[in-house]
Amino acid sequence: MKALWLGILIGGGAWAAEPMQHIELGGGQSMDLLLVRSGEFIQGSPVEEAGRGDDETPHPVMLTQDFHIGRTAVTRGQWECFIKETGYRSEAETGTSGGFGWDGKALAQRKEFTWRNPGFPQTADHPVCLVTFPDAEAFCRWFEKKSHRKTTLPTEAQWEYACRAGTSTPWHGGGADACDLVAWHKGNAADGTRPAGSKQANPWGLIIGGNVGEWCLDWYAPYDDGATVDPRQDNPNLSDKPRRVLRGGSWLRDPKHSRSAARYRVDPRSRNADIGFRVVCLTSVIAPVVEAPLETSIPSPQRENPPPAPPIRAAAPEVELHQVDHMMPGWLCLLIPLGLLVIVIRLIVRGRNTTAPFVSPSPPVLPRPNPTIRKVVDGFWIQSGLAVGTPVHLSYLVNGENIEQSLIYQPGAEGQFVYTGTTPDKVTISSTGDLPPPLSHRAAPFSDRETDSPVRSRPTMFPPAY
Repeated sequence: MKALWLGILIGGGAWAAEPMQHIELGGGQSMDLLLVRSGEFIQGSPVEEAGRGDDETPHPVMLTQDFHIGRTAVTRGQWECFIKETGYRSEAETGTSGGFGWDGKALAQRKEFTWRNPGFPQTADHPVCLVTFPDAEAFCRWFEKKSHRKTTLPTEAQWEYACRAGTSTPWHGGGADACDLVAWHKGNAADGTRPAGSKQANPWGLIIGGNVGEWCLDWYAPYDDGATVDPRQDNPNLSDKPRRVLRGGSWLRDPKHSRSAARYRVDPRSRNADIGFRVVCLTSVIAPVVEAPLETSIPSPQRENPPPAPPIRAAAPEVELHQVDHMMPGWLCLLIPLGLLVIVIRLIVRGRNTTAPFVSPSPPVLPRPNPTIRKVVDGFWIQSGLAVGTPVHLSYLVNGENIEQSLIYQPGAEGQFVYTGTTPDKVTISSTGDLPPPLSHRAAPFSDRETDSPVRSRPTMFPPAY
């Protein structure tokens, strides 16, 4: 036992001190993780920085723990290893309307757009895209088994700290003249991703910024005032609606969005052809679960000096044994007739009950909670006491068009959000607690190209681009 833990501690220490970890994924694929030491930096951008956003208020941040971070964004080849081993299907693949891929002019939603087909050619070296926040989390859980380290997406502070690599300029390579050297963006990417390792690395060896926006753990919110230590925003309700942070800009966005301090936010279920991610591994080892041997276990035959056998208790006096022996026949004589009497009574009762079959009482009918609807500029919130997982059928008007939709109630802190693209009219819940209507009575899945039918169905859990 001691030897096992000693090996874990030594291995954990070596892993933590190693500036790069090379993790084999199988199928000829691997991932390099670079060590980032704990430290302090100014998160955000100075007010005079060109192209900055109002949400980039500069403030001191201290990170107290070392971590390893992917040298590049997760590539398509690395993602395919995950898919082959687990059989995982991304949300763009399981959703009713596909993802938002490139149609040659803009992002458009089509069923065929998934990570396998983002609308432009990719190789195994390109960053995977069209993955949602939950998709990225699923990859992290799988990679954790490969690395034997706790694996997550980076916090927003970890991402910027790693991206800056000790620099304070708009890009880690310098000012605006360095943008093209370190990032793929709308001005130089030519409508699609490029190989993940094809730009200049920062001073710490990371290729970061541009190409794809990268998911972070934080919910989007204004920065806390003053200095912070290991910040992570876990409150989803500090924005117009719950959104996760994206960092790095992308091939589809203007150069200014690839700056080290630039922030963006999207619905965590967004699956767009310019969104990807990278992983972070904590340097502490995930120890295997080892059950300690019970101290009361039977000694093995190999022990030279087995413990002495416990002392034998003195036998009870003979008189007590004789008394018990004499009492047993009396008890038996009483039990036999009593047992026969009980059997006879049960047979009589059973015979009388054969004419009156047992009917289980019906469960009480509970009143269903009355849901409330709160409209916003691009959809509405459902707030209800319904149990999580309850099927709900909705109808509402968008620009004069009646839309019907069935969903499973999965609320957050504010309820469940339904995206409509604009403020809806006449929102009603026509049924709750029942199964959705059969397919023959439901509207066809939503597609940007469907304009013939007056009734359409839009998926709730899959919002449009941004």
